[in-house]
Amino acid sequence: MGNKRDSNSYKRKKKYIRPSPFFIIVCEGKVTEPDYFKGFPYYNKLGTGYSHAAVYILPDAGQHEAVVKKAYEVWKDLNEEYGTISPNEVWCVFDCDGDPDGLNRAIQAARSKKFNAIYSVQCFELWYLLHFQMVRGAINKCEYDKKISEYLGIDYTHGTRGMYALLEERQDDAIRTARQLWEQKAKMGELQGDPITNVFLLVEALNSAYERLRNRQSNM
Repeated sequence: MGNKRDSNSYKRKKKYIRPSPFFIIVCEGKVTEPDYFKGFPYYNKLGTGYSHAAVYILPDAGQHEAVVKKAYEVWKDLNEEYGTISPNEVWCVFDCDGDPDGLNRAIQAARSKKFNAIYSVQCFELWYLLHFQMVRGAINKCEYDKKISEYLGIDYTHGTRGMYALLEERQDDAIRTARQLWEQKAKMGELQGDPITNVFLLVEALNSAYERLRNRQSNM
């Protein structure tokens, strides 16, 4: 007689599904940008049955080109752990930090690897302010904090947490305003001129991914 099979071998193995799309978000910032992106539903409402989280966020990755280098290392490591991850699932998030040449090199480095280059000139707070008003000309960085504080009725400083929830209801306004600013700058050939941001591209991608996830789950 043959060996008796272990009853556990008859149990159906659980099938794990790769989140699609997957987001690798590598940020210069230590708190501001990572905390904001962690507020998106696609970050924390994926559900069960998936092989790994849908969004991997790495903060404090260095400045400019160092972010691209770190993003490449993370992308390579996660490819080995989870399987094929497309370069277009990698998002490098920069600020200008008063170094336009460094920012330009970082953008080109990211694009050479087919990563997404997401940047703000002067700072990420421009994206916050665009929830409330258009910004057409350069302003001092401290003015961003002051104006955001006035609009929200809080004492905003760089690194204030919970901004996703505070701004969520005006997000559509920010996307529309940021895109309008981007298109104006594009016509002028000033896509790195102060002020400008394309954070709205990552915001739209995260929102779109969550909507597709909800549709798939509702059809199951």
